[in-house]
Amino acid sequence: MKIDIQAPFQVFDHIRVMIEDKLNKMSTFYEHILGAKVFLRDDVNPFLHKPSRVVEIQLEVPGTTFFAESTEETFEQALASAAEKIKKQVLKHKEKAEV
Repeated sequence: MKIDIQAPFQVFDHIRVMIEDKLNKMSTFYEHILGAKVFLRDDVNPFLHKPSRVVEIQLEVPGTTFFAESTEETFEQALASAAEKIKKQVLKHKEKAEV
């Protein structure tokens, strides 16, 4: 699977490895995944006035594209949360395709 990671800053290797591990696990649930795009960015929460980390995942499969976004205190937490959301979408799609 081709994974494209985009960010307006230098992505550390441990984050890159974590992204690749999480997304490569998706192919164990559904083998027809074509590719993924991951967007990382820093935001400032307007209510709490503190920085937050945003991870957006776009997963392409034949016939559709899945999308998940998560905002957390760290990129690791945001990635885990977004990956879980994508996993649920993939499993639901697979279940519908098998029926």
